Amino acid sequence: MFRFLHCADLHLGSPFAAWRKLRPAEAKALALAPYAVFDRLADLAAEHGARFVVLAGDVFDTSEPSLYAAARFRATLEKLGQKGVRVFWAAGNHDWGAEREGLPVNTTRFSAEKAECFSVTDANGKTVASVAGISHAAPDERNDLAPAVDAALAGAPGFRIGVLHANVDGDPGHEPYAPVPLAELASGHADYWALGHIHRRRVLCERPFAVYAGSPQGRSVGEPGPRGAVLVEVDDAGRATPRMLDAQLFRFETLTLDLREVGDVAALEAAFRKALPDIRTPLYLRLVLAGGTPLNARLRAAGNEELEELFSSVLRSECRHAALESVIVRTTAPLSAARREGLAAEVAAVRGEVDPARLLAALPLSPGEFSGFDEAELSEIKREAEELLLDCLSGESEAGR
Repeated sequence: MFRFLHCADLHLGSPFAAWRKLRPAEAKALALAPYAVFDRLADLAAEHGARFVVLAGDVFDTSEPSLYAAARFRATLEKLGQKGVRVFWAAGNHDWGAEREGLPVNTTRFSAEKAECFSVTDANGKTVASVAGISHAAPDERNDLAPAVDAALAGAPGFRIGVLHANVDGDPGHEPYAPVPLAELASGHADYWALGHIHRRRVLCERPFAVYAGSPQGRSVGEPGPRGAVLVEVDDAGRATPRMLDAQLFRFETLTLDLREVGDVAALEAAFRKALPDIRTPLYLRLVLAGGTPLNARLRAAGNEELEELFSSVLRSECRHAALESVIVRTTAPLSAARREGLAAEVAAVRGEVDPARLLAALPLSPGEFSGFDEAELSEIKREAEELLLDCLSGESEAGR
């Protein structure tokens, strides 16, 4: 029996750019968190008797990590080495150009030129596992790398592990780098595919196992929930049991508060208190206000600063370890469901007849007018515009009077 730790997408050196613009102090703490999380995972690996650690890509947020990022990474690798733990690293699309030379003796970074396979032995010199992998050769790797890794595992002794930073079955939420069909992994020689690139934990199949470890430290509310790495125990018969180990320092969550039964400020604060999650890990919370409510006009008229102060004061009194990331207003006027659906259908019909590119081209905008918004922000602006239009049509907003 032996154990190993499967980790991916550390993104050491991530700038947390959106947070830096809003709250410099929090941004700095968040930027340092992945280093501490990697240290914590190294301790957990040793504590659970892991024989080796697999890093499935994007250790760094860039292919040219800073001196600080490289030094902290090396220090944790050396700590693992001192505890007799080997490390196998397959670089991904972010860290593809990070140096392969000069790593501690316990660490192997897979080549990008060809798949490589290494044996892991027990105290008696018996091979218990074979670990094969390949690194990305470019920041936009478009080749299916799985066949090369699978070929390297063919006939390999012990429990066979394939390490890939890849997009399996075209996950639409991530770039299509190193695309691979799940059926290809399922029919290969590996007993366990240690995957990276997708930042949420997922077990794609169990025979063989194909597992995304997810990112160990969430970087935004788009990466919520508990996070860490996967501890895999392999028994003497070669049966694997993966178990998630939580390790993140900060947690992100989104709380959607339905205000359909809320008509005044006191009820609003009470509803927020009642809905707060019971999470003991330091928490950054995004609050989304939704539903048809008489408070709609007042909430929309209030600025972000006023709403954040209102809810932050409640949050501080209830959860000292929690902070408010933002407040998003998605409430509507308290229309009947039929009336609201009818108006929404009209808006959708008009939207379908409009070509956004032609509309923007006709406006007197500078070329970089929207360059500061990412896809999620543009989607939110679009949604808010639709809600504002619905309010105007219903006569519930100042603009509609």
